[in-house]
Amino acid sequence: MITHPLMASPLVASRSGAWLAALVATLLAGHAVAQTDAIATAPVAADATPSAEAAAGPSQSMVINLIHLLVKQGVITQTAADALVKQAQDEATQARMAAASAPPAAQTLPPPAPGVVRVPYVPQVVRNQIRDEIKQDVMAQAQAEGWANKNVIPDWINRIHWSGDFRFRDQFNFYSPNNFTGYIDYATFNSSGPTDINPITNRDGIPFLDTVNNRINQLSLRARLAMTADIYKGVSATVRLATGNDNSPVSTTQLLGGGLTKNNFWLDQAYLSLTPVSWGSAEFGRMPNPFMYTSLLWDDNLNFDGVALKANKDLGPDGLNFFGAGGAFPIGYVSNNFPTDSATKAPDDTKWLFALQLGAGYKPNPDGWSVRGAVAYYDYHNIQGELSQPCALYTGAKQCSSDQTAPAYMQKGNTLFLLRNIVPDPNSPLNYAQPQLLGLSFGYQILDVTGRFDMPLFGKTHLTLSGDYAQNLAYDPATVISNPAAFPVNNHDPTSDGSVGLFHTGNKAWLAQATVGHANGVPGDWGVTVGYRYIEPDAVLDAFNDHDFHLGGTNAKGYYVSASYFFANNTWVDGRWFSANQVFGLPLAIDVLQLELNTRF
Repeated sequence: MITHPLMASPLVASRSGAWLAALVATLLAGHAVAQTDAIATAPVAADATPSAEAAAGPSQSMVINLIHLLVKQGVITQTAADALVKQAQDEATQARMAAASAPPAAQTLPPPAPGVVRVPYVPQVVRNQIRDEIKQDVMAQAQAEGWANKNVIPDWINRIHWSGDFRFRDQFNFYSPNNFTGYIDYATFNSSGPTDINPITNRDGIPFLDTVNNRINQLSLRARLAMTADIYKGVSATVRLATGNDNSPVSTTQLLGGGLTKNNFWLDQAYLSLTPVSWGSAEFGRMPNPFMYTSLLWDDNLNFDGVALKANKDLGPDGLNFFGAGGAFPIGYVSNNFPTDSATKAPDDTKWLFALQLGAGYKPNPDGWSVRGAVAYYDYHNIQGELSQPCALYTGAKQCSSDQTAPAYMQKGNTLFLLRNIVPDPNSPLNYAQPQLLGLSFGYQILDVTGRFDMPLFGKTHLTLSGDYAQNLAYDPATVISNPAAFPVNNHDPTSDGSVGLFHTGNKAWLAQATVGHANGVPGDWGVTVGYRYIEPDAVLDAFNDHDFHLGGTNAKGYYVSASYFFANNTWVDGRWFSANQVFGLPLAIDVLQLELNTRF
């Protein structure tokens, strides 16, 4: 490849000079060179190299004048200009010597006009190569600096990335006619409470679940929009908004209808991510789930508040991978002014989740089978309810000492008890208000083991087997039995005559699941999943696991089936069927059908 001296010089020093440099190079390679035959006999003295002072004067050569103009514009230096003219003169001398040694031509060219510099002939293919290479260099600089066109785009625009998804759903809830009809809605009991449990003073009664009337064609949507900004190398920030009927941690589904009123957007995620090394990162704020998990413990919509550290590193060339995650996540704070009607304030007993997970994966062949597994420990601090000190509400007190131990959010299934130790009104021992809150009977320290095996079957089709086992190590029935004032209010077995019998619970849960198909997001992709779950009442915290199976919570067992099909890029339809009953207690069988249309970008 022939490289022109102009290409080796720092020609492109500004946007205005880039096109001028390209023009001069083209002229040097084309127009000026094409005049070689007309000026081939011009003598050039050996000391004719112009100095910086001489170069300032005008010339009869357009190319020389353009070179002078480049110097004046600051595109090239005087030294580079002198080098260009010097090379042209040298090549002209070589051409003249070659012509002198050749046989006399039939015709001789007239001597060149004063100031004309003779250069050797350059073939057309070389001229085209020089032109194309300079054009590529100029365009590369234009794109890098953002001035390739008149609509200049600020650099920060290129560092912001958008993503999102949309789901339209039709849901059907089916209840067994044999379900118990007096099942208390404990989540509403707390969220709208304290709730008076004395039917004499509470004419409105306590909230109950509708457990026998089916609900069909419940249309809903879910829309999520995320923005990620690459702030600096290894530093990024993400903010995501999502729909939702309320600020529930496990659902971003928005039920349609409601008089065609507008729907709400909630702050679903907002976190800063630092990646100091390729294999490790830290996240701060409201972030996606950092752990390997299944819906046995965590709902797919759940995000974590707090700080998380993550690591993922390949070791060796044999497909071995190690990963881990850990973090501290606040669940709830004690109000700074609790209790409001007392000069003595409650200590800082913040509810925390401390978590640690370690795992490994192995994939010996990129196109073959793989296995991945992890062990996690989730330790909840100050999550267990406390029975209050004797609380004389009849005197006008508004709060009791343990009100802040009530959970901020519940679904259903965990064993509960009445938190307030209410002192009877001595003036009316039967007819006095008893507003109550519910608390968790047990602490939760969960050991979780998760595994996944994947293998190709044929073509793009894979078989994936998943399993999950969880056990609450803080489960201790003695803590309930030894405190008759805090006897649990739910999870009682029925007797032979259908009445409420003995209290019964457990601390174990497991899941087994198989998936066949391929889901890369292109038309024709499909997948089918079947699975079974068994969740005893106090195996996991009911607030945060899957809100679709048994309509959320624990104390549930049953199977589920789902299927999906991609009919366009990143656009698919799917359907799910959940069939579940209670593990312990009075019968509550719930089947759920979901039909969905999804897209993502």
